[in-house]
Amino acid sequence: MSSPGAYDVDLRSLIDVLGTNLYSNPGVYVRELVQNALDAHTVAGTADTEIAIETDGVEFRIDDHGCGMSRSVIADLLGTIGRSSKRDDLGFAAEDTIGQFGVGLLSAFLVADAIDVDSRTPGGQPVGWSGSVAGRFTVADGTRAEPGTTIRLRARRGSEKWLHPHRVRRLVTDYIGLRRTPVRVNGETITPVADPFGADLNAGERAARRIAFCQDEFGFTPLETFELSVPQAGLRGVAYVRPSASDPTQRAGHRCYVKGLLVGDLADLLPDWAYFVRVVIDAQGLALTASREGLVRDELFAEVRDGLAAQVSDWLVRLGDHTSARERFLAVHELGIKSIAHRTPELLRFVDRHCRYETNVGPMSLSAFRARFGTLRYTSSVDDFRVLADILTHRGVGLINAGHAFETAVIRELLHANPDVSCEPVTQQYLLGQIGVAGTDDADTFAVLLDAARRALLRFDCRAETGAFDPESVAALLITDDSAQLDRDREQLLANVEGKADAWLSALAGLVTDTEPVDGRPTLVLNTTNPLIQRLNGIHDELVRGAVLRTIYGQAAIRTRRPVSGVVAAEVDEALGILADLAARSVDVVNPPSPQSDS
Repeated sequence: MSSPGAYDVDLRSLIDVLGTNLYSNPGVYVRELVQNALDAHTVAGTADTEIAIETDGVEFRIDDHGCGMSRSVIADLLGTIGRSSKRDDLGFAAEDTIGQFGVGLLSAFLVADAIDVDSRTPGGQPVGWSGSVAGRFTVADGTRAEPGTTIRLRARRGSEKWLHPHRVRRLVTDYIGLRRTPVRVNGETITPVADPFGADLNAGERAARRIAFCQDEFGFTPLETFELSVPQAGLRGVAYVRPSASDPTQRAGHRCYVKGLLVGDLADLLPDWAYFVRVVIDAQGLALTASREGLVRDELFAEVRDGLAAQVSDWLVRLGDHTSARERFLAVHELGIKSIAHRTPELLRFVDRHCRYETNVGPMSLSAFRARFGTLRYTSSVDDFRVLADILTHRGVGLINAGHAFETAVIRELLHANPDVSCEPVTQQYLLGQIGVAGTDDADTFAVLLDAARRALLRFDCRAETGAFDPESVAALLITDDSAQLDRDREQLLANVEGKADAWLSALAGLVTDTEPVDGRPTLVLNTTNPLIQRLNGIHDELVRGAVLRTIYGQAAIRTRRPVSGVVAAEVDEALGILADLAARSVDVVNPPSPQSDS
């Protein structure tokens, strides 16, 4: 035969669980008691009536003028853990109140061993309730003369700091959020944060209020602001565009209020790509966790997150139509959004239309470059761009410098997203095809000089060719093939290894292909339209010609803006020394020293 029973609850152990797993710190007792008082005022329709707190670091007292509790209600609710007056008969939370789990009052046991409650309903009799952390409580007649509730605590030894007036004032300031019910602590009225929404204000006053909120709560003056709204959650919000560059990988907290009361700062309210804004929201319909320090990640939360992201994306689209605002935004965030655009379609479209790339005809967006040249011809190396830019400009060929961080990734992702886009990666080898092989006449004219150049450049492991290109002021171009150079470096490294290669070197060896070897040596292209090269073609002194060719090589190496090796520097110095000696001899021949007369 079975018999009914009831669970016993070890309240002290339950309080330990609340303190370590539900609430972030003991100071939440202030939030729970203040929010309970605000809920009572909401039910009673006394939102404009003051809530008073008195505390001296040992004793804490809070008085509200809300709906109060009757004897039957106070015995039922406060004597039953988990019971809440803020749920309807079906267990759903009331729309106008915050609390719903029936554990808020228990938070006071985080700082006190006993709680005393004195409450009275309009037209009812006062009732008192006293509970202890040991799990015992009593209900008796109360002493309160007017409707509302008074709660008293006495600090447990070691918890006095949580009842200190300064700490309580700070906690109340944080927790009352946007609610306008006056709250006083030891006679001092607590000023709530500047309401960033201000539906009853004109446009100018509302804008000033929003900026004041951002300055006070987020610590910066926003570059731009725009409104947010998700009606199905009863959500209103404001987005603040950051005025300084920030790390796109670091997620910032977004200020969240529910029914005007602070929940906290949530990092996942927006997707990672929206790093350039911080938002504040106040929602009526989002569900709180039991601790009231977070939101339940349910379907409505997902709708809110998607809705907010869509509105930030729409703002970016609108930004494209406002030149001055767009330029201010790009001056701060261009590099950041480029860095993540390759994995974010919303940003990829914006970058394509509005972010500027360096090109050989001036800065412009990728879409503007396509409109002008048709093909997205780009180089992934800053060094290659410096070599190619001037030459291709004179040939009417557009070139994008995508050698800076993340820019090549953006172009490749754009091509992946839009297969119809014509795109061509370019290296210095592209120049050889543009310049072409010297014609028969030039080949014959400069054949002797070309042979001399090949001999002079042997020590640099460099090939020599001739070609005609603009601008004619450039005597020669030094063209390199980075991929071939990497293969040569790998082969050299493996050739220097003694014994069996380790795993890393074996993997490196796998990168060296067995295909037909490519001559990856740099190529010095002598410009046959250049006056110096034409004059040099008429010099037959092997010593002078070799010195000039080595000097031209050094000049071309410097033009690439790559580091010049010690060997090259020494050879150029030697060549300059030879030329200087020859110049000095010429001066001596033209102007011989005057003979000295005997005195």
